[in-house]
Amino acid sequence: MKTQLLVLAFMIAGLFMKAQTWISYNQTNGLADNNVQTIAIDAFGNKWFGTYGGGISKFDGSNWTTFTVNDGLVNDYVRVIKIDASGNLWVGTDGGVSRFNGVTWTNYTTFEGLSNNLVYAIEIDATGNKWFATNMGVSKCNDVNWTIYTTANGLANNIVTAMAIDQANNLWFGTWGGGVSKFDGANWTSYSQANYVHVVKPDANGNIWFGTATGLKKFDGTVWTNYTTTNGLPANNVYAIAIDQSNNKWFGTNSAGISKYNGNAFINYNTSNGLIGDLVNTSIIDNNGNVWVGTMDGVSLYTAPVSGISENKITRTFSLFPNPATDAIKINLNEELIGTTFTITDNAGKIVKTGEISYTSMQIEILDLAPGIYVFAIDGKSDQKCKLIKQ
Repeated sequence: MKTQLLVLAFMIAGLFMKAQTWISYNQTNGLADNNVQTIAIDAFGNKWFGTYGGGISKFDGSNWTTFTVNDGLVNDYVRVIKIDASGNLWVGTDGGVSRFNGVTWTNYTTFEGLSNNLVYAIEIDATGNKWFATNMGVSKCNDVNWTIYTTANGLANNIVTAMAIDQANNLWFGTWGGGVSKFDGANWTSYSQANYVHVVKPDANGNIWFGTATGLKKFDGTVWTNYTTTNGLPANNVYAIAIDQSNNKWFGTNSAGISKYNGNAFINYNTSNGLIGDLVNTSIIDNNGNVWVGTMDGVSLYTAPVSGISENKITRTFSLFPNPATDAIKINLNEELIGTTFTITDNAGKIVKTGEISYTSMQIEILDLAPGIYVFAIDGKSDQKCKLIKQ
């Protein structure tokens, strides 16, 4: 009977763990403001969250750092963050643009050459030019000179709310009321099939995806395809698009959460199954294939399955519980593991805790770990590891 109860307990725990796909962060964890408008990831794996009213939060996996106007940011109402090849942050706000090199903030407004201080989107082209989509056209800066493009040059509308660069280095501008414009560096082409555009995203197959106020539009260079709630989208107002390593498309909506599209069907996620908020503003995929979702209520992290890591707590030589855990975990091990070493690593592969295994039953304190997904492993035994969730 005792054995049956133990097996049942592990089965229930395993089911519970599978349900814990989402990890969420908000102001109680260290986020500057819950309204997250944009997310960028630097070369070191740091996450940069642009909030609407609280400035920027940097998260290194353990610690949070906030940057505001008091530190040099031009405006605390942040709409977009892009990172250039040198690691500089370019931040678009309601009051201009800031560049941050890790030490110094440099600000740009209409005084320096920006066409308007309300900046919706930023892109950096193959030659390093910075493009800024604003409420009064598009500004290009080559670090010395500024060039402004408006309807007088061929832009479909001066209110440019989204922007992207495709594989052929064409620039795509989504506008609010004028449709879409493509610019190849010399010629402008406008399209009316997508309008009131929140986001533009090219995929690896050469398609351009547009998230609009009236649904999702895909353009393959010839044919336009529309997707709405009748096709499976949870809502028609699409604010965010991200594409993962398996070519799944993630579409964030402003009222019904985020939807994963595999080319055939939509799988919808919202507050009922783990998302922190249903009003999604932005999303991005990290190098591990995890999906970060910025909402009006904070940030949620959807963790991708990690190759070679057991989703169940039970392995052949040890068991770990509780999982998820808040302050400590207990491990039961086979005698053959005594004298070996355990490690706990974070999502970036950094070892955050290690120790020697001295007994067949041990308790490990994890109160000092930040909430998130970790990997518990036995050194020297590649098959002896499992996912650990710290709440």
